[in-house]
Formats: sequence, structure tokens, C-alpha cells
Amino acid sequence: MTRGSLTSHLVVRRPNGFVLDIELDIAPGTTVALLGPNGAGKSTTVDVLGGIVPLDDGQIMLDETILDNRSTDTFLPPENRNIGIVFQDYLLFDHLSVRDNVAFAPRVARRSAADIESTTRHWLDLLDLTTLADRSPAELSGGQAQRVALARALASEPKLLLLDEPLAALDIETRSRLRRGLAEHLSHFAGPRLFITHDPTDAFLLADEVAILEDGKITQRGTPEELRLAPATSYAAALAGLNLLSGTNAAGTLDLDDYARPLSTANTQVDGPVLITIHPNAIALHQTQPDGSPRNTWHTKIRSLEPLGDITRVVLDLPLPLSVDVTPGAVTALALAPGEPIWASVKATEIHINPQ
Repeated sequence: MTRGSLTSHLVVRRPNGFVLDIELDIAPGTTVALLGPNGAGKSTTVDVLGGIVPLDDGQIMLDETILDNRSTDTFLPPENRNIGIVFQDYLLFDHLSVRDNVAFAPRVARRSAADIESTTRHWLDLLDLTTLADRSPAELSGGQAQRVALARALASEPKLLLLDEPLAALDIETRSRLRRGLAEHLSHFAGPRLFITHDPTDAFLLADEVAILEDGKITQRGTPEELRLAPATSYAAALAGLNLLSGTNAAGTLDLDDYARPLSTANTQVDGPVLITIHPNAIALHQTQPDGSPRNTWHTKIRSLEPLGDITRVVLDLPLPLSVDVTPGAVTALALAPGEPIWASVKATEIHINPQ
């Protein structure tokens, strides 16, 4: 069944002075990630879309139905909004089996016994839960519980799927595995999908578009690639994986504000305070000091590694804690591991200068 779009202008004013004021439109079959730090307004967005908190101004329209409009005194309570929500902690019903958790929404909707059984069987099969149908939530792994929560949300036949930090409680290894499965499962839902997260990796790998939320405002929206290539704010640059540093450039020598290791740049035209960006794939790693004495070479240790599909994100330790993207093959060839020593280098031409 084809689902309609979400069209909304959300304005909420908190007693502490915080104001959420965003326009959030999502087309059917599109996953939008709302990405922002703690306190940016992500939880408030969930609350107003879900009907927990009313708007102070603006409007929410889903599939041509107005859910909330202060000026016309329109407000649909949560149970009438037809929104499927997957929470961070999944919030499965502990006293119900997997089958009954999935059947909960169609049963509450008083659908026929045959319809309830058909719908439940459909989502159990589609999300590979049939063999787990008689288990209780306490007997499930984190990945299995996530699939049950998603199946329960989809069994309600929602017009909007809202995922509120569904991977946040998982460790890195489990998150990487479940992220791949979640991307596939989302494709089964034809309506608009909103993915709330503070993790850029989740956003960039799962979403068709990313909206950056900072202090109650959307500061940038675009595809993951657009955000990587042209971040609009310092926060967006950091999320995109770009290394963002500040310092003072003078005749091609950059003295950094926070680190004692200076860098050579190819820009001799800009003098004074600057922001610089270095793409994580522009930094090279070497087991031994590289030949040719590159202008920017330093010895360091590896702080951490995180597999991200066809790349691995390597975070270096002092003197420059930069992020480096390498292939899984390079991880093996260079014997990369946390705590191991490594040489790093970056060409002066790969250090991009932005005057402040």
C-alpha cells in the first residue's frame, strides 16, 4: 500500500528558554536521519510527532491528515496518529511472547482473528522471526529484540515509521552487524521513515538524507555525500568524518590551537586565524617512517578502529588525534590495532584552509 508523505513545521517552546523550530518533510519510501548532539531537540521532535507534547505553533500533516495545528485547535492523541515507533530500549511487552508482541497492534485495532493471524505471520516471516515466535523477550538477543520491535511497529500498518535511537544501547560489534540488517528491513516499509540518532555512522549508512539538528534548528540537510563534501558548520564537518582543526596560518605554516604539532600547508596567501579540514582518506599510514621526508609526517599510536562496511575508521592518538579511513585490506597489511605504533603523513595540498 502506498503511503503519503510527512509535512511538518514544528515549533515547541520549553520553559527553560529552549525553542525547537524546524521544518521536516519526508517523502514516501525515504529514510531521513535527524542527527544532532544531546540537547539539540531530537527527543522533543519525537515527542511532538508522537503526540506526547503538543505544538506551540506550526502544523503536522501525515498522509493529508492534520495531526496537530494550534491555530485550528486540531490535536490527535497518540493512539489515533497511526505512527509506528521503535524505541532505543525496544520496550517489548515482557509478559507476551514474540508472536503476541507482533500481534498486539492489530489485536488492539479489533481486526478479525484471520487478519490478525495473517498480519502477524507476514511480519514474523519477513523479519526472520518465525522460529522465535514462542520465546519471551527475556530469551532474545539484542538483534532479535530489535527485529521484534520493528515487526511490532510495522504490524500496526503505520503511515510513518519513527525510529528513536534504535542502535544506541548496543556495543560497537553488535551495532555494526545490526546496522546492515536494519537497512534491509527498512526497505520493507513504503511510507516515510524518520531515524533519530546522535551517531553519524548510523545516519550516513542508513539514511537517504540527513538533517543536522543543532540547538533546535536544522542547520543543513542533504544526502550523506553532500554533507561529507560540503559541511555547513563545524559540527557537521566533525560528523561527516572530516578532521576539523583551528589555528593560525602564516606563510604556509599552520600553528594549531589545541596541539603542539605544526603543519605545513600549500596556502601562502592566507595569514591569520583559520579553520582547516583534512579528509580522513587523505592521511596515509606507514609501518616505518616514509621515504622522501613528506612535509607533514609524525609518529603516533592507534587509539581505536571501527569497521564501517568497505572502510575502517582509524583514530590516531597524540600528537594529532585525527581520523583516517583505510580499507580492511590495509588494516591487515599494516597490522593495525589499538595501541600499536604507526607513522602518519598528509600532503600539504590536502590541508584545506578556511579563513575565520
